[in-house]
Amino acid sequence: MKPYWACDAVMKNKAADSDQESHRGRGRPSKFGRPSRVLALTLPEDAIDRLRQVHRDIGWAIVKLLDKASQSKSARGENTQPDVELVTVADHRSLIVVNRELIRHLPGVNILPLHGNRAFLALDIDRGMSDLELAVSDRLADPTVGRRERQALATLRTQLATWRRDHGLQFHTRAIIVVERLAKRRPGRKDTAAARGTATQRASAKARAAMISGASLEAR
Repeated sequence: MKPYWACDAVMKNKAADSDQESHRGRGRPSKFGRPSRVLALTLPEDAIDRLRQVHRDIGWAIVKLLDKASQSKSARGENTQPDVELVTVADHRSLIVVNRELIRHLPGVNILPLHGNRAFLALDIDRGMSDLELAVSDRLADPTVGRRERQALATLRTQLATWRRDHGLQFHTRAIIVVERLAKRRPGRKDTAAARGTATQRASAKARAAMISGASLEAR
């Protein structure tokens, strides 16, 4: 025997659909504005209460939640950045940018952070695309590389080969100057003690110099 609320929902949906069918000839739209059908659902009481907080009509509550979930998923997909891409930094010039949370190490390649999880690849002045592709292959040959990093490296290798064959792209190696600002270190107890010892030695030296100078004047 079905719970009263299940039967009630079914009867209401049937009545609504019957009413819509009878008025459809006069141009009245369907309940959801798209093709629909009656379903008998058995749900936990707490789920029914939560759905009615979204909409008093159970059918509308389910549709609203599904539509909201689809929109959230689409938004996340649009905001997700690729693991490998060309990012334009000036007119007709781009950098090879990777997800540094996945591609953290490449032999002989500098991975320089940009922002968030983005970083660009830099080579020494005497290296080129073939050296970069070889570095990626060497990293892929490492058996300790995890699955997600391996996928990103495989994507990078494929993209590098595609870009290298593209006659509309030309690659240049530039020297990059990286300036690192060192954090100021607070003096510890040892440093403070050493500074005090140095100050004491200087004071003693001055005192001895003053005594010697005074003794010389008295001797005269």
